[in-house]
Amino acid sequence: MRSQFTGTLVALLQDQQRYELPIGIRIQNAIRRQLGNGSLKAFDRLPSSRLLAKELAVARETVEFAYQHLEAEGYIIRQQGSGTFVSETGAQLATFKSSPGGKSRSLRLSERGKKIFRSGGVHDPVPIAFHAAYPDVRSFPLDLWRQTASRVSKRLGTNALTYCDPQGLEQLREEISRYLGAYRGVRCSPENVVVLTSSQEALLLITTMMLDPGDQLAVEDPGYPGIRSALAVSGATALPIDVDHNGMLVDHLIRRSPAPRGAYVTPSHQYPTTATLSLERRVALIDWAKANRSFIIEDDYDSEYRYDGAPISCIQGLDTSGNVFYLGTFTKTMFPAIRLAYLVAPKELVPPLVAMRTLVDGHSAILNQAILAEFMATGEFTAHIRRMRQLFKARRDAFVEAVDRHLAPFGSLQIPAGGFQATWHLYDGGLETEVRRKAEQQGILLPSLGELFIRRGGTPGFVLGFAALTPQESYAAVVRLMRVIKNIRKH
Repeated sequence: MRSQFTGTLVALLQDQQRYELPIGIRIQNAIRRQLGNGSLKAFDRLPSSRLLAKELAVARETVEFAYQHLEAEGYIIRQQGSGTFVSETGAQLATFKSSPGGKSRSLRLSERGKKIFRSGGVHDPVPIAFHAAYPDVRSFPLDLWRQTASRVSKRLGTNALTYCDPQGLEQLREEISRYLGAYRGVRCSPENVVVLTSSQEALLLITTMMLDPGDQLAVEDPGYPGIRSALAVSGATALPIDVDHNGMLVDHLIRRSPAPRGAYVTPSHQYPTTATLSLERRVALIDWAKANRSFIIEDDYDSEYRYDGAPISCIQGLDTSGNVFYLGTFTKTMFPAIRLAYLVAPKELVPPLVAMRTLVDGHSAILNQAILAEFMATGEFTAHIRRMRQLFKARRDAFVEAVDRHLAPFGSLQIPAGGFQATWHLYDGGLETEVRRKAEQQGILLPSLGELFIRRGGTPGFVLGFAALTPQESYAAVVRLMRVIKNIRKH
């Protein structure tokens, strides 16, 4: 006849059957459960391995295996000639249970952790109308990418499965520096380039390594919220600087005393207003950084996609003092899942930035880097950019026409010279919350313009993404939004 201990043990073993674990492991787990729920107490005697094996109808070696592991972990004590007993340590597991009706005390975030959590983090967009900053992955030359991937995979073999230089694959850094020098006017060599997972990671590295808690970084207002999240991690604070139709008001920054440690700008295509920082202000910003020994973070997130006129040269190429961090991403120029971006940094700062990078995520996967390097070396990358520029320009024009036709009575559209989104200002700001809520019910996302301001009193309106939508999809979404607004105004 089975003992109460064995009967309970059998029930616990049956409870684990679906996991298909070896019986010896299941016996260990079952005894631990009995210790944890208080069924076994300190100095309770367990059946001998021979007796338990017989009652369970298993080999004695199986029970010996379980007992040996439990003894090694300190749950039981085996005394030759006396038997097997629950140790005091094993019995203490029962005290870890919360008392009935008692409240468990949760762990507490640090003050920095709370600040990071309050920042909201950075959430990637989804490809529906009108989410901003999203390319059209449906138009990506997937077959060509597959061919390149197959060719590179065969060439690399098992070398693609190893760790990579945390600064990035040398071939890719060479291609990036060559491309940036030719098309963006960036002054760099492969030694200046760090290949990362995302531009957000670049911001995290810069703010962590260049700013101390309490330092200030000047940022555009309104502006990209990801820089504020990065500042929350470093413990630094954002100093908002107004933006007009020519970008950041650099003269407002120059008048600040003491000068902030640095400035973050999106000069080629300001997010979200789409303004381009004028040459006069670019030069003034460079002079300010040099005079105050401050640095500039130039986020060139989508400058390749400029539809009216040639792409604007970057600030980094104008700077001769080595005060500019230049960053870009392949998430926008290629596709989001590629998870590759780059940071061009002053040469003497690359080693400490790479050291910090090893603490964040180590390195980027070799295979994607190698495929992209090949894609760039064969000229397919620049050909893809040209195709997408033409496609997105046509989509922008179709979007603008649809907005002019159906939404003109309700707001004014700021037509972008490039990029993936346009800013639309509502005439009746009191409708913003209701319009967003009702539009979402119709499958339309309306990123708020007001939420991108640091200071209160931001302009009511939305940042409307158009690049990922065909002209037909864009037109249909505009019409749905028009109907939403009309219905709200009726009531």
